[in-house]
Formats: sequence, C-alpha cells, structure tokens
Amino acid sequence: MRRRALADALITARHEAGLPQTELAEAAGMSRSAISRLENSTASITSDALWDIAVALGMRPSALFLLAEADEAAVETLDTE
Repeated sequence: MRRRALADALITARHEAGLPQTELAEAAGMSRSAISRLENSTASITSDALWDIAVALGMRPSALFLLAEADEAAVETLDTE
C-alpha cells in the first residue's frame, strides 16, 4: 500500500511537471525502465533515487511524501495505536 501511494505520487508529480518517463529518467540519471518499475510499484525506491527524482521534478523530496499521504489507505499504515 505504501509503495503504491508513493508510486501514485510520483505519477501525479511527473504529469504535473509535464514530463514523459524518458525525460524524467534522463534528468534524474536513471533509466526509463527504472522509472516505470517505480510507477508500477514493482520496485522500492532508495533515498538517493527519491532525492534525484524530486530535484528533476523541481520539488523537494518531502513534497512527494505529502502527495503520497493523500492516500488514506497509506495513512492508515501510520497508525501507532
């Protein structure tokens, strides 16, 4: 669930930036297939990759997490009670 929420956040941010996967991948120093795997939530993201993607999107890494937190199911995994 959390991986899917972050994947959806990445897709939303990429679309808002008007970037296809190939351009985002190039700007972030990654392959297009790596971006695709992240967006399909079939791969986990490292902190370095998250940082590079955020920079390529013109945003802070924390902004991607805020987008992910819009997913109520993901937020439920944060409950500590």
